[in-house]
Amino acid sequence: MKTTLAGLAALLMMGASALAQEYTVRLPNVDPPLSNVGELTYPNHSYAMMRTFKDALESLSGGRIAVELYPSGTLGDLRENLEAVQAGVLEAATPNEATVSGFFPKIQLTTIPYVFPNAVVAWDVLDGEWGGALFDEMAATTGLRAVAIGENAGFRIWANNVRPIATPADMEGLKIRTMEITAHQEMVSSLGALPTAIPWLEVYGALQTGVVDGAELPVIGTLQQNLQEVLKYATIDQHVYSIVFIVVNEQWFQDLPPELREAVVVAGRQATVAGRGLSQTLVGDVIEEFRDRGVEITTASPEQIAVLRETAQPKVLEWMVGQFGQAEVDNFMAAVQSAEANLSAE
Repeated sequence: MKTTLAGLAALLMMGASALAQEYTVRLPNVDPPLSNVGELTYPNHSYAMMRTFKDALESLSGGRIAVELYPSGTLGDLRENLEAVQAGVLEAATPNEATVSGFFPKIQLTTIPYVFPNAVVAWDVLDGEWGGALFDEMAATTGLRAVAIGENAGFRIWANNVRPIATPADMEGLKIRTMEITAHQEMVSSLGALPTAIPWLEVYGALQTGVVDGAELPVIGTLQQNLQEVLKYATIDQHVYSIVFIVVNEQWFQDLPPELREAVVVAGRQATVAGRGLSQTLVGDVIEEFRDRGVEITTASPEQIAVLRETAQPKVLEWMVGQFGQAEVDNFMAAVQSAEANLSAE
């Protein structure tokens, strides 16, 4: 068989790449790579993070680190993935704040209801001194290092089949699905509803059969799971800003040479920006798609949000103080207030 010069060059390049590769990162997620919104198809926001992380890290490391992507739950669910990372079986995972809370409960501070007035304030807090200290503590105590802090479709929504929600009275007596995160359940009960923790893949059936009247949901994921088929009403009220991470095993990270640790950190920052940007782009289109598919959308006014905040926050803050101490809650609230002040001064 004859080998052309071009073919020989390709073989040599492949050989050099294989020799250069020293590490492999396996990075799973439960969602499909693409999101269909009406006639448009987008990368899923989590997949955008994963793909950006892969491309950036492979480039920044000069091919010394290869990243393998496993979307659509091919390596198990979020909790299984995170357990595998903690055990050193997997190098990385893409959990949300609910999954992380089972390993590092203090992440629940970020779920105090109506605490972030907008996404920019949330970014400043998470990327700033407070967030840096929190995620360093998480790495030290759990062996899980957050290298990307993306956006899980931003602010979550209320949705149900009984009535539009604009006031605490509208929540009274409704059975509401939550993630398996205690802070969310405290928030739901503080508004007069009955919280019921239901795994993500079981939410469609629970709504369809009336096991719950409604749910506390991510915007994009709601459409991906076709939940609009079993919902009549949705409320946009910015009650919880939801996060999706790329985490790596801390020991794996520390064992890397310094230049490769830096590459992981930089790739994580790029993935953070990609995930947040795509999430922000998708949310508005998804809400319009809800309307087109017959879901009645309520957008809470600033005055209505203030009433919801005044009703929901005190009980949740009391619970947070009991869990983490007054100083931890105060530090977080001070970080939020500082970020708000900095934004106003710009």
